[in-house]
Amino acid sequence: MMKIRRYSTADHDDIWRLHLLVIAAAGVEPTHQHYHDIFHIEEQYLSSGGDFLVGTAQSGMVVAMGGLKKLDFDTAEIKRLRVHPDYQQRGYGQRILSRLEDRAAELGFNHIYLDALTNQLGAKKLFTNNGYAHRGASVIDGFWVNAYEKTLINSSVR
Repeated sequence: MMKIRRYSTADHDDIWRLHLLVIAAAGVEPTHQHYHDIFHIEEQYLSSGGDFLVGTAQSGMVVAMGGLKKLDFDTAEIKRLRVHPDYQQRGYGQRILSRLEDRAAELGFNHIYLDALTNQLGAKKLFTNNGYAHRGASVIDGFWVNAYEKTLINSSVR
């Protein structure tokens, strides 16, 4: 069972460790500067009109996370959606994604954008199964990524 709650500054080290674990599994160098937002969750997500959620196991260990970042008045981006490898295939990614979509609707966003590395096939399946349209592949910061978009209908994602 996983509990989902809003990020607090006490979570910083746990989400950094989770992030490093997941990106290493995807073959990404952990020192890449693209991940600077993780060091500024409050500014990048919480105080700028978005949100950042963590999922914890019964032990209290952070096993999942995801951010909702405001791009403009109408559009948010889901970022840093991560699930600990030992906890994958249990629906935790789905639960974080669904909660982020709910938050996007609550905050008044009508569109969600997200991307994932082209080798992250589980992410591709998760996104397409949740109604995200593939918008093509491109290179971002030297990485090949697939971009996805979803329109929230009538401020409701379901």
